[in-house]
Parts: sequence; C-alpha cells; structure tokens
Amino acid sequence: MGLKARQDYRVINLWEVEAELVLEQPLPPLFPFVPILFGGGSESKLRSAVQALRADQTLNQLEPLLAFFASFVLEIPLIQQIMRWDMTVLRESLRCAFRIKN
Repeated sequence: MGLKARQDYRVINLWEVEAELVLEQPLPPLFPFVPILFGGGSESKLRSAVQALRADQTLNQLEPLLAFFASFVLEIPLIQQIMRWDMTVLRESLRCAFRIKN
C-alpha cells in the first residue's frame, strides 16, 4: 500500500523539568516523577506530590511509582512516614522495579 506513518516527538529530560512548575500548573501525569525533577528531592515536594495524587481518585494508584522515585533521593523511613506506608509495600515496589531492570 505504501502508507507511511510519521510521529514528531521531543525528548524531555525529567531532571531539567522544575518540580514546582509540575505541582503549580498542575501536570498530573508528572506527579509520580516529582522527586527526580529539578528541585524535587525534598520532603516538602514529596508531601505536595502525595497530596496532589491523593486528591485525584484516578491518580492515587500511582503512589507506588512516586515512592519508587522518592527512594532514589530520600531516606526510606522518611518516605514511609510521609506516605504512611508499611515497609512491605515499599519493599515490594522496589523489588518489582529492580526485577524488571535485571
């Protein structure tokens, strides 16, 4: 048939996107990535992202992903305290993520 499809795209480096912008706009699909965004590796930003995810019933299932990315920049006990999670949930999220990578 000779049909061709073309899709333009632009690569976005998440570490260059400002966390504050994502939270203020708001840009809900990016909420789980807040901890790894520019300026997002703080307790206050994690709290804001958790609050934003919990405010939207369709997004609250993204909390494990948020916890996963937070574990790269914050201590796990702090993440547990903020997200009120037990260690089992966070450990499972991390284990599944690393199993996928290997």
